Amino acid sequence: MTRRLFALLAVLLLPAFVAAGHTRPGYVDGSQSADGRYVVTAEPKNYGKGKDGWEFTWTDTKTKEKHTGKLVGLPQGLEHFRVAYAHIFVPPGGETFAVWQTANWTDAGSKPPKTTDQPLNKGATDEFKTYAGFGDRLVIYKKTGEVVKRVALNDILKPNEWVYVNWVQGNMYWLSEYPDAMKNGEAPRCGYRYYRVSPDYSVLEFAVGPNSDAVHKVKDEGPEVVSYRRPVWVSLSDGAFLAKKPTEKDKIPVRPFVGDLTKRGDEMKNYVPSIDPVRVPGKFVVGKE
Repeated sequence: MTRRLFALLAVLLLPAFVAAGHTRPGYVDGSQSADGRYVVTAEPKNYGKGKDGWEFTWTDTKTKEKHTGKLVGLPQGLEHFRVAYAHIFVPPGGETFAVWQTANWTDAGSKPPKTTDQPLNKGATDEFKTYAGFGDRLVIYKKTGEVVKRVALNDILKPNEWVYVNWVQGNMYWLSEYPDAMKNGEAPRCGYRYYRVSPDYSVLEFAVGPNSDAVHKVKDEGPEVVSYRRPVWVSLSDGAFLAKKPTEKDKIPVRPFVGDLTKRGDEMKNYVPSIDPVRVPGKFVVGKE
């Protein structure tokens, strides 16, 4: 199957657009390995009795081997307060794949317990830090669907970093944007502004700190808090945190998409992602319903 057909498949898997408030169009973008052999896509499913979610399909395009299964922790993405913003990565070899959630709650809920000093969460309790809605930022799967590792906010954030966790409706903020994804427009996927990924899809990079919407909430905490940025590197094969940024060419995280920035509205709503976003740009489809 060609990359063009995979891109068309990605169009068919896009959830409906939710226009109100701060919520951007929901999505779970598919991916392929750098060599194009292994492909993972996802689509929303209703499992009955109010239980909905997402189902993945893993495909070896050479042998035609295929696996399907349910993804954990993902809201279906079709409702204003249950929107999904998720990116799938397929590292070399295709035996595992990763699902990365940047700016949304999990399907477990969006009403965390209060802390002792709302709204900055400096007095975050253990109950707050382990709230299920903060879980599953990164989940590593075997190709057959077994979960290898689940990484939650509480596994990532240091005690001083909970002040950067805030939310507006279905959007949850805890990451700083990369400035080049917000210059003269914005990234066509809201998640693209919050991370870097290596060209071989084996290493994820992100920066903990205030995003642009949150800076004003911490401005009275002093310049060090406002300017705080802590880079984090994670293996997308097993979910292990890395001590430093990789130096091998194919493992150095880069901007997670090529192509144009956009404005909010129809262009963002009608954006068709690439299965291989680091190398192949997505497309803007005019007038797509």
